[in-house]
Amino acid sequence: MDHLTISNNTLTLKDNTYNCEVEVATQHQEALQYLANKTVHAEDVVIYPYPSSAPEVEGEYLSGVHRDDSILSVQHKQGNTYSINTGNLVGFIGYGDLKIIIQSRFASERGDFWLHYLMHKVSRFNLVNLPIAPSPVESILNLLPLLFPNYLVRALNQGIFKQYQRFDYNDTKPKGTIEVARHLKRNIPFQGKIAYHTRELSCDNPVTELIRHTIEFLRTKPQWASLLEFDADVIEAVQQIELATPNFRRGSLHAVVAANHRPCAHPLLTDYLPLQQLCLKILRNEDEGLRFSTDNEQVYGVLFDISYLWEEYLALLLHPAGFAHQSNTQRQMWRLAKKGSASRLLFCPDFVFKPHFSTRYSLEPPTTNLVADAKYKRYECKAPDDADVLQMIRYMYALQAQHSLLLSPASKADPLKSHYEFYGHGGTLDVRFLDVPQHADSYHDFCTQMRDAEESLGTTISDFLRDIDLQ
Repeated sequence: MDHLTISNNTLTLKDNTYNCEVEVATQHQEALQYLANKTVHAEDVVIYPYPSSAPEVEGEYLSGVHRDDSILSVQHKQGNTYSINTGNLVGFIGYGDLKIIIQSRFASERGDFWLHYLMHKVSRFNLVNLPIAPSPVESILNLLPLLFPNYLVRALNQGIFKQYQRFDYNDTKPKGTIEVARHLKRNIPFQGKIAYHTRELSCDNPVTELIRHTIEFLRTKPQWASLLEFDADVIEAVQQIELATPNFRRGSLHAVVAANHRPCAHPLLTDYLPLQQLCLKILRNEDEGLRFSTDNEQVYGVLFDISYLWEEYLALLLHPAGFAHQSNTQRQMWRLAKKGSASRLLFCPDFVFKPHFSTRYSLEPPTTNLVADAKYKRYECKAPDDADVLQMIRYMYALQAQHSLLLSPASKADPLKSHYEFYGHGGTLDVRFLDVPQHADSYHDFCTQMRDAEESLGTTISDFLRDIDLQ
């Protein structure tokens, strides 16, 4: 059992840590309890991927973490000792003077190379030469620009954000509120014009101006400029923002940031809220150093769902081998129960090996010989949880598969390869691992070792498919 203390108002933890005992000074106990009661839907916290409010399906959420999930699990033991559990969220979170840093369990003293590697793979952006900051917080903040293209495209897919703005006019066709003082100042002697103002829906508003400032900021940074050009959807989204902000001025940055102090709540354009939060985080760090909310009563931070990154990363590795990735963030789910049943019983495995569909556009599940799931859990030293085993049995039954596979990262050179053979309908379950390097001297060295680990996993998958006669 780990036993930690808070140093310099900072507590450093690892993901998926259980019963970690921490000595908490009196001045930090209130902040720790407050953070324990907060969900990932906190006020000033950037979450990747953005939490979904969709219902639960087959024990999984439709989009990474759920907005009602707790950030931390804290239990008071005795005196100043608290027991803390962490899950799949990594990053940092703070309240008042207390800051909690959650690193991946593969992080070393040289940095959290594993988190950076997953981000650079999932974002499909080369970060091999990106320096790892000595501070864990700075290293995490260095990853924020990588999120911008994804958040931008996702928001623009809902349409251009519009807000009511005030416009001042002085013409012969008054249609708003007449301004007497301005009228007398500008239209004496009278020439037929009337000074008035109106409130109109406009695409050029503080939110779109904030996005435009973020785009222009990234363009000035050589390491980030290509983020705006590597994908056709991103290029189109950037062009839409440029067309929507004809009044953009570089000198208005501080005024635009101040105008975005309130969340841009909109019942339909919901994806602009996380984009707004992300832009504020990026721009506030431009020249002013690390600066969050000046309100000590507000939660702040940046968190990544590393289990989501693990699944998306595996999708890139497994696709060449014939695995189809069923992204539950896009609601690619199937029905287990037939039409007319009391419940549809939706489910969504992570990976299906060469699925065969009876019809092209049907929610009816396909048939396959192998189903696989990504599990970001510590299975290198123990057998999988019963719940995960039963989940795979349900998948095998629904897809008429005879084999199933759990994939997990491991820090051990020789992890435990669990194997199950089932009664009833039969079938097997196996656990395989990606060996994450533990002794890299630099991020470049880590990337080199990861390429070897990926080749080894590819060989392991090929051997597994051959053993079950699927290759």
